[in-house]
Amino acid sequence: MEELIDGGALNGKEKITELLNRRHKERELHIQAAKLERQKDAEGTEALQYFELSFEEKVKQIRNTLDGVAACDQKAQVFADCQNEIYDLQRYLSSSTFFLNEYRIKVCQNTINELGKMLDTLRNELLPKKKFGFKSKKIVKMISDKDAKDREDGGQTAEKTGASAENHIKWTFSERAGELIELRPAAVNDQTITASKLKNCLVRIEGHPGSLQFAQLDNCVVVCGPTARSIFLDDCTGCKFVVACQQLRCHRSRECDMYLNVTSRAIIEDCGGIRVAAYNYRYENIEEDFRQSGLDLSCNNWHTLDDFNWLSTDKPSPNWSLLEGEQTIADWDSYLQRFQQQHSLASVNH
Repeated sequence: MEELIDGGALNGKEKITELLNRRHKERELHIQAAKLERQKDAEGTEALQYFELSFEEKVKQIRNTLDGVAACDQKAQVFADCQNEIYDLQRYLSSSTFFLNEYRIKVCQNTINELGKMLDTLRNELLPKKKFGFKSKKIVKMISDKDAKDREDGGQTAEKTGASAENHIKWTFSERAGELIELRPAAVNDQTITASKLKNCLVRIEGHPGSLQFAQLDNCVVVCGPTARSIFLDDCTGCKFVVACQQLRCHRSRECDMYLNVTSRAIIEDCGGIRVAAYNYRYENIEEDFRQSGLDLSCNNWHTLDDFNWLSTDKPSPNWSLLEGEQTIADWDSYLQRFQQQHSLASVNH
C-alpha cells in the first residue's frame, strides 16, 4: 500500500515539474518573439530615419548646385552631373519603397519631379541651343492682325512681336506626312535637330548630331547615327526609333519600339507599350561618327529603363518590355525600303 502511494506521489511531482517547465519555455519563447518584434520595429524606424536624412541631404546638394550654376564656367557639365544625380536619387527612392508608406513615396517623387523641372528651366535659360535650319527653306513669321495693323500705322509693336515670334520658332521641320527626310553629316554634325507633327514619315540621319528632339510623331521611323548628348521624345505613337546617345527621356508615348545604345539608363514617363532592343543600325563611317560623338561603346544600358510611373522593385514595370529575338529587325536597309514603298514616301531634298 505504501509503495502505491509513494509511486503515485512521484508521478504527480513529475507531471507538475513537466508542466512548469513547459510554461517556462513558452514564456521564454514569448519574450524572445516580443524582443524580435521590437528589434524589427527599431530597424524599420532606423532605416526610415536614415533614408529621410540621406534623401534630404542629396536634394539639398542638388538644389545648391543648381542655385549656383549661373556663376559656373562649365555649365553644361554641371547640368549633366545634376541630371545623373537626379537619376541616382530616383533609383534610391525606387529601391526604398518596401519600407516607405504611400504618402512618403508621393512626397519624395514630387520633390524629384520639381528638381527635374528646375534643371530643365535653368538649362533652357543658361544654355541657349543653336537651332539647325535648312538654308533653302524660308522662315515665315506669324503675326496677328493687330500686329499687322500696328505695323501699317508705323508703330513699333510689330517689330517687337516679330522678334518674339522668331524666337519661338523651334522646329527644324514640322507638319510633314508621307515623306522621306534624309539628313547628311555635313548638315547635322554637332547640331540640334528637332521635329514635330510627322505622320508616316521616314527620318534618316547620318553623322553625329549634338541632340535630338521629336514630338507628336505618328507611325514614323527614325534611324540615326550616334548623338553626342541627349534625345527627348514626347507624345509619339506607333513609331520606331533607332538611336544612340548619352541620355534619353521619353514622355507620353505609346506602342513605340526603341533600338538603343544609351550610356545612362533611359527614362520613360507616362508611357505604355514601349519595347526595347540593342542598337543595330549600320552605315558607312558609323565607327568614325561614334568616335566623334564621344559615346562610350563599352557602356550600354539599353535593356534597363527607369519608369517614373512604376516605383515597385519586386515586380517589373508593365509599361515597357524587351523585344524578343524574332520580333527584332536585323536588316534595316530592307525594312526601310519596304516602309518607303508601303507608304509611297516622297523624297525631300534638304
